[in-house]
Amino acid sequence: MLTLLGPLLAAGGFGLYFLSSFRLARYRRRPWEFVALVAAGAVLGAYRLAAAPSAATATAAALAVGILAFACWFLFSFSMYGEREDRPRVGERFPDFTLPTSDGRIFRLAEARGRRLLLVCYRGIW
Repeated sequence: MLTLLGPLLAAGGFGLYFLSSFRLARYRRRPWEFVALVAAGAVLGAYRLAAAPSAATATAAALAVGILAFACWFLFSFSMYGEREDRPRVGERFPDFTLPTSDGRIFRLAEARGRRLLLVCYRGIW
């Protein structure tokens, strides 16, 4: 049972990230507590491998380290926490877009050029 503790802790830490982010709507720029849980699972798996080498502990350690690698890739390059190259820089023209308005019309940014606008971008939970 101790052999599975490392991968279970790593998978549980990654699962808690999704639970807290999407179910409880707790978003943070750097989710270090979840990375720490996943890393603790990987360290525990590696420790168990060093303490009692066998095929089962090697598989469990590899799985825990794999979960850590995937979680780091996901959290820091694929998810909203990663760097984005497609966002406008300060001083650049805002990219043209078209969106429906609340009264059923269509808003086109190109038609509003020359006027002062306040664009509010809200990321909500719905």
